[in-house]
Amino acid sequence: MGDIMENNENQLSKRLTSKAKKMLRAKSHEIKPVVWIGKEGVDKVIEEVKRQLKDRGLIKVKIRKTVLIHVDKKEIAEKLAKETDSEIVSIVGHVITLFRPREGWKSYSSKKVKKEKEKEEKYITEFERLRKGKS
Repeated sequence: MGDIMENNENQLSKRLTSKAKKMLRAKSHEIKPVVWIGKEGVDKVIEEVKRQLKDRGLIKVKIRKTVLIHVDKKEIAEKLAKETDSEIVSIVGHVITLFRPREGWKSYSSKKVKKEKEKEEKYITEFERLRKGKS
């Protein structure tokens, strides 16, 4: 039973390739945090994170220092990603960057074709669509 749960968690956390994460990290430099986690904890902000991910796709969440006394930032990031069906792009300082495509994970979780060019073109197209959506 434990192996099955661990397998599901690994599949969920491996939806994006390192190349896609790198492009999303570059994109995230220009955005500011839209959700702050305070002393009341993660549970209070999950609905807001879901709403922001639905609207924007790529968001930053800022963790206040008072929260880090009780909980580790990696645990917070994993809980947010699991509860919101999103992917952790990066954790830098007290800021977590999350990504969830607006159209769903189907295009990311399907079996990849061996043709590298098609895979690269898909991520470039997705990146450009996100970039134009922000501007």
